[in-house]
Formats: sequence, C-alpha cells, structure tokens
Amino acid sequence: MRWFPFAILLYLTTVLQTAFAPFIAIHTVQPDLMVILAVYYAMHARRYDALIACWIIGLVTDLAGTSYTDLGYSNLGVSALGLGLLGLVIVNLRELTFRESGASQLLTTFLAKLCLNLIVGSHMLYVIDDMGRFGDVFTVAFWQATYTAALALYGYWILKQLRFILGVGLAEGIRTR
Repeated sequence: MRWFPFAILLYLTTVLQTAFAPFIAIHTVQPDLMVILAVYYAMHARRYDALIACWIIGLVTDLAGTSYTDLGYSNLGVSALGLGLLGLVIVNLRELTFRESGASQLLTTFLAKLCLNLIVGSHMLYVIDDMGRFGDVFTVAFWQATYTAALALYGYWILKQLRFILGVGLAEGIRTR
C-alpha cells in the first residue's frame, strides 16, 4: 500500500463528503463516502495496512465531522474507534467472502455503515442521557446505510481503477492449509 496516494485520496474523499454529499442528500439522509473508502481498504489492502487505514479514515471523519459541541460534548475518537473495530472484523472475515463480488461489497458496506452509525448514535444518546430515542437512531442508521450501499458499487469501481496507483493488489485466491 502506498501511503502518499492514500493521503491524497483521503483528502479528496473528505472534501467530497463535506462539500458534495449534502447536495445529494435525500430528506437529510446522506451517503458516507468515507465508509466506502474504509471498507474498500479493509477488503483489499494487506492486513495491518488495512487496519491503520480504517483507523485513520475514522479519525479524519471525526475531525471533519460535526460534533455535538452545542451540547457541551465532543465525539472525537468515536468514529475512529468504530471504524478501527469494523476494519478488524472485515479483515478477519474477508477470506470467507468473494471480495470482487458486488453482492459482498454491498452487504459489507451496508453492515459497516449500519454498525458505525449505531456506535456513534449510541454514544451520542448516552452522553446526552436520552437512550429512549434509540429507535430514531436506528431508523436514520438504516437509511444512511442503504444509501451508502447503493453508491458503493460506483465507489468500488472507481477505486478498482486506481488500485495500481494506490498499491492495493487484487484479491488473493483461496488459501488452503
């Protein structure tokens, strides 16, 4: 994995996420381009590179995102921890999936975004002491995960075209022990 092209791609994705994603929102439901990038690296990069990349993407998401500072609290590190843990799960399970399959990319992106939103949303509800609104958090998480997964195939196609620049190799074959 090449880290300089990764940094440039992360910067461009962050700009698209903060500047472009609000314009394609459907009833305030925005796609999460950062999750698409994190899942791609978790599915295709070498193990430790993928884990570091997922954590960095989560940290940049926290730094670029809006925290709930108007309530006197911050969520810095929640997405970094969440994407780091999700990256660990995806890296450990990626040998059991067909990484180049559109169905596995859609399902993995949907589940990653759903879990990340539930982690961040649960943290927010815990901090503001309003766990009774978990149903609202789940509804928003479900629709954001659906929208993100719907755009995932386009994102993966673009990233697949850039794989040699990024230094992320093709999916390995099935290993036997």
